[in-house]
Amino acid sequence: MVKPGTAGAVNLHDVEGGVRLPAEPVPVVPPASAPGHLLRRAQQVHTELWNARVDGLTGPQYATLVAIAGWDDVDQRRAGQLASLDKSTVADVVRRLVDKGWARRTPDPNDRRRRLLALTDASRERLAEVTEAARSVQRDLLAVLRPVDRPQFVERLGRVARIGEADVAGQQHEDGVLLMRATPGYLIRRAQQVHTTLWGATVTEVTGPQYAVLAAVARLGTADQSRIGEAASLDSSSTADVVARLSAGGWLAKETAPDDRRRVRVQLTIPARAALHALTRPVDAVQSQVLAPLKLNERAEFISQLQLVARAGRLP
Repeated sequence: MVKPGTAGAVNLHDVEGGVRLPAEPVPVVPPASAPGHLLRRAQQVHTELWNARVDGLTGPQYATLVAIAGWDDVDQRRAGQLASLDKSTVADVVRRLVDKGWARRTPDPNDRRRRLLALTDASRERLAEVTEAARSVQRDLLAVLRPVDRPQFVERLGRVARIGEADVAGQQHEDGVLLMRATPGYLIRRAQQVHTTLWGATVTEVTGPQYAVLAAVARLGTADQSRIGEAASLDSSSTADVVARLSAGGWLAKETAPDDRRRVRVQLTIPARAALHALTRPVDAVQSQVLAPLKLNERAEFISQLQLVARAGRLP
């Protein structure tokens, strides 16, 4: 993370006669129209629905089981690619699935150093039951859209997720599992990964979650971590970590709330305010790149539909 200026104790506003003057508004990319932010919110909605409906398996664990069941000759690396999970995550997921009796490792007859993954006999029937619950999650996720709009939204979401470039476009076996290329929860996670990749190539100063926190603080002014996390669509632990890193980097300044000495509030530092001005253009460019597979006349409608999905099951 690049510092916006000299780190350390920075006054957040100009001071005249001992009175803080209001700071000028800081331009930030509006989260309500930014596909990266909306995708993160939609993923949170999907996770909440999943946890309420599916018992005993997380979304990534189910995606890994689909990879094992849906393709032949799947090892751990291949399962991670198909499930859109990084190397460390898929290693933990596979270990848990093996420990729970959902999957087993078998030697590859053509390469004894390679271990293939397979479903256990007992897990096949259980997987079909989980799939029914998983299918209901996808229905609930899209319930905010008109039935006539749902297939179109999923097709466009697939393009945003670059599903045509992924191996899941050729899923071989569909019995008892969801079809990955048509599953909105999976497509949302892939689209998030696309956003993260594009962000890393375009915006080097801060990560996507860090910008979300900075943008939230810019809109809120002075706020505590709870309000910031809600506005940035981050959980409490992620918010605390991001705020700590931004504070250490000179982007945020902490102060104790006057009405509660135990509560810490943060504001943008003056260098951060200047840096956010410069970040608006590249951040906006990333959002355009995310939507690049869509035609110009499709983008506004897709964002409107994604806004609905991202707010499903949540209070305004």
